[in-house]
Amino acid sequence: MNGVKLRYPIRYPKSFFKLLAAGFVLAVLPLVAGLLFNMVAIQRLANQSQRAVYEAARIVHATRELSETATALERAAQQGIVLQDSALWDSYLDLHRRFVDTGAKVAALSPSVSIRNDLDALMKTEQEINDSLSAVGAKSTQAREIARRYEEVTFGARDLLARSSAIIDQEVESLRSSAEKTEATLKQQLFMLLPVAFFVVVGFTYLLARPIAQIEQGIRDLGERRLDKRIEVYGPDDLEQLGRQLDWLRLRLVELEEQKSRFLRNVSHDLKTPLTALREGSDLLAEQIAGPLTERQQVIVRILRQHSLDLQRLIEKLLQHGEQEFQQASIKLQPLNPAEIMHRIADKQVLPMAARGIRLNLQVEEFPMRTDAERLRIILDNLISNAVKYSPDGGVVGVSIKRNGSSAAFEVTDEGPGVAAEDRDHIFDPFYRGRTAGSGLVKSSGIGLSITQEHVLALGGKIDVGSGHGQFTVHLPLNTP
Repeated sequence: MNGVKLRYPIRYPKSFFKLLAAGFVLAVLPLVAGLLFNMVAIQRLANQSQRAVYEAARIVHATRELSETATALERAAQQGIVLQDSALWDSYLDLHRRFVDTGAKVAALSPSVSIRNDLDALMKTEQEINDSLSAVGAKSTQAREIARRYEEVTFGARDLLARSSAIIDQEVESLRSSAEKTEATLKQQLFMLLPVAFFVVVGFTYLLARPIAQIEQGIRDLGERRLDKRIEVYGPDDLEQLGRQLDWLRLRLVELEEQKSRFLRNVSHDLKTPLTALREGSDLLAEQIAGPLTERQQVIVRILRQHSLDLQRLIEKLLQHGEQEFQQASIKLQPLNPAEIMHRIADKQVLPMAARGIRLNLQVEEFPMRTDAERLRIILDNLISNAVKYSPDGGVVGVSIKRNGSSAAFEVTDEGPGVAAEDRDHIFDPFYRGRTAGSGLVKSSGIGLSITQEHVLALGGKIDVGSGHGQFTVHLPLNTP
C-alpha cells in the first residue's frame, strides 16, 4: 500500500456505538411505521363498523316503529268507525300524528333514495286517507271503505321494514369487504416492510462486520507473524484508531524481531570464536599431538569433543530459531527405541555428574515408537542437564521411561529444591530464570526449558512440572500402527 490509505465512499459515523444505534433505529423504523399504519387502519375499520351498525340499528328500529304504528293505525281507524267511540277516534288521531313523526324520522335516517321515495309515497297515501276520513267523518258510510285503504299503508310499512332490514346485511357485507381490503393491505405492507428491514439489517451487519473482520484479520496476522502486511481498518473513528494501534503494534513487533535476529547473529558469532578454539584444542588432544594420553584422559577428551560438537549444533539451532518459526520446522518421524537415545545421553553426562558426585538412576523400558529422534534427544538432554544443574552435590538424578497406553512417559527428577510456586507460570518463558540458582560453572541462559517445551508441543505432546523436588514429566504419542 506504500503508506497510502485508500478511502472507501462509505461514510461512517464517528463512533461504533452511534453506528450500532443508527442500524437499530433504521431496522426498527419500518416495522414501527407499519405497526402504526396498521393501528390506524384497524381503528378506522372499527369506527366504521361501529357507526354503520349504529345507523343500521336506528333505521331498522325506526321502520319497525313505523310498521307497528301503521298496523295500530289501521286497527284504531276501523274500530273507531265501527264502534263510533270518540276515545278510539282520538287514539286514531294520536297514532296518525305518531305515524307522521316516525315517517319523518325514517326519512332523515335512511341513506337509500328508493326507500325515501317509497316512504314519501306511503306518507302521502296515509295523509290522503286521513284527510278523507276527516272530511267524511267517522259516522259516514264511506268512512269504512276509506279505512280499508290503511291495509296499503300497513303493507307498505312492512315492505319498508324488510328493505331496511336488508340494510344491515348490506352493511355487514360492506364491513366484510372492508376487512378483506384491510387484511390485503396489511399483508402487502408486511411483504414490503420485511424485505426493507432485511436489507437494512444486512446492510448494517456488513457495515458492522467489515471493520471487525479487518481487526480480526489484523490480530490473526500478528499471531501468525505475518508482519509485512499493514493493518488497515475502515469504519467509525474509534475502530480506525484501534486499527492504527494494531499497526503500531505490528511495527513494534517488526522492530523487536529485527533486534532479536541481530542479537542472535551477534551471540552466535561471538560463540563461534571460542568454540573454534575449543574444537581445535580437543582435536589436538584427541590426536595426541601434545603428547600421549592415558585411557581416562582419552575418555575425557572424547567427552569434550562430543560436547563441542553439541555446542556447534546448538549454535546452528539458535540461528535457525531466529530465522524462522520453530513450529514451521519439518518433523521427521522415524521408528526408534527411546532407551537407546537415553543411554547415549547418559554417557555424555558422565563428566559433569562425576565432577559433583551425582549418580544417575535409570529405569528405562524397551519399546518402539515413531518420533523425531533429534527433537527427542534435545528434550531429554535439556531435562537431564537441568536436573544435574539443580541437584545438590552427591545427589541422585532419576530418569524413568515407560510406555503408558498409546503414549510414552519420560520423567526426570532430582533432589534439588524444585520449581518455586511463583515461578511455575513462567518457567517455560524464553530467557526466564527462576529464583532458585543452579550449580555449575556456566550460568543458566533461561532458554533450555523454553526450547524443550517447543519441541514437546511440536511432537504433539505435553510437559508437566511436579511439586516438591525437581520433577518434569513429558508425554509423547507413540505414533505406532
